[in-house]
Amino acid sequence: MKLRDFSATPNKITELSCCEVFVFGSNLKGYHSGGAARVAMEKFGAEWGVGVGPTGQCYAIPTMQGDVETIEPYVNRFLEYAKTHQNNRFLVTRIGCGIAGFDDMYIAPLFEEAVNIPNIALPKIWWDIIGKECGVWRTSPSYSNFPKVWTLKTLKKYTTLHKYEIGAGVKTFLPDLKVRYIKGRGEFGYAKFGDFFFDRNQMYVWETDDKYAEEHNDAVVREVFHDECKGRGYVCQRIYAGVQTNFRDINGEIIYTGDVIKVQEKNDNTPQYLALGAMGDADGSGFYGFILDNNSWLLTDCLREQASITRIGTVYYQIGKNELARDVNERVMDFNLAIESAEDHAVRVLMTKYTPNFDQERWKYQGLEILGVEEFDWR
Repeated sequence: MKLRDFSATPNKITELSCCEVFVFGSNLKGYHSGGAARVAMEKFGAEWGVGVGPTGQCYAIPTMQGDVETIEPYVNRFLEYAKTHQNNRFLVTRIGCGIAGFDDMYIAPLFEEAVNIPNIALPKIWWDIIGKECGVWRTSPSYSNFPKVWTLKTLKKYTTLHKYEIGAGVKTFLPDLKVRYIKGRGEFGYAKFGDFFFDRNQMYVWETDDKYAEEHNDAVVREVFHDECKGRGYVCQRIYAGVQTNFRDINGEIIYTGDVIKVQEKNDNTPQYLALGAMGDADGSGFYGFILDNNSWLLTDCLREQASITRIGTVYYQIGKNELARDVNERVMDFNLAIESAEDHAVRVLMTKYTPNFDQERWKYQGLEILGVEEFDWR
């Protein structure tokens, strides 16, 4: 499936999704007799005689009544309208640059504020002009205070806050992070923020390969985003399995929450095997560390000269095929706080190496080790 750039208006618009709005240049009397105005009336329901504001599945901005200064108030009114209709995606055509006769250089800067309104798409030539002439770029972050520590709670909060961007495929306003999830038996997947969301405590991921077409859950898409999110791919149910931290182990491998870490102190022949979680408030303050019975051990405490850490596996063993998204910290505490014999602990460490899978019996993991099978190896 070919993905579309949702921040740029297509050169030719022949159809609209349920949430898309066709934004065209009009005259105050609403006589839609030519250009994009005629397309708006004939294809997308714009009403004859309505020259300003929403009409049909369109939005009219007058451009025929005078110079550029007379257009600006109507553009500003449109920008405010777009802010209050976040479930709509506004496809702005080159208003004023056709029959009205204005140059793109004069019209594009009127839409400078659209840089910070993610549900507005502009013609690519206008984005270029806004960047070069106004010194403002679409890639400028509109949100500056993303959490430094991500828990399942903060992920759910921020995917809800950025529901529009996730549904529309707008990536330039989102935090830079990656989560891990379980696709199926023996297979992890990884998705950036913007390519997954949560609904009723279940994780869903946008997959783009056509082989996932049969897994697509259209009912969930319509319930969450109120349109078919055309061009985004296929929404598939997945099992959440941790978020990327900013730390790497001794081999340079990125560490995720839910990973089991071998901590080896120098001059100590008895390594510790602990699972990594995230302690954080709703605002994302906190730390990544090993949650213990009555305290915690910061991951940063292990990244020092007298110790080395190695990622050996994850806590995602003995899972259910249709398991709901469960807080990684619960699994971490199940691992770290278990009261068991040394032999039982050794088996649990072994089980972390053969994940993800859906086997419930411990002997199967021991059998995999004896046979040297790496089919379910977490890597």
